[in-house]
Amino acid sequence: MACRRVVRQCVGMSEFLGYARVSTAEQTAVLQQDALRAAGCSRIWSDTASGTRTDRPQLAAVFDHLRAGDTLGCGAWTGWVGRCHI
Repeated sequence: MACRRVVRQCVGMSEFLGYARVSTAEQTAVLQQDALRAAGCSRIWSDTASGTRTDRPQLAAVFDHLRAGDTLGCGAWTGWVGRCHI
């Protein structure tokens, strides 16, 4: 709870946006989305794409939506940064 308050104070009038990704259609991003909502994300984008794919339309969409001062939260960090090809 304290972390969420700090984030809201830091971003002021900006938005706290979220991005969730799962690798296969058999997986679900619901847990990631729930965690992002609980953290205070006002809008969440989701993709189903393996770590080797470079085309992630929803990730591109969230980057297009981001403005100066916005904060982007990601649903799962495990390996995401290392495999993300942007």
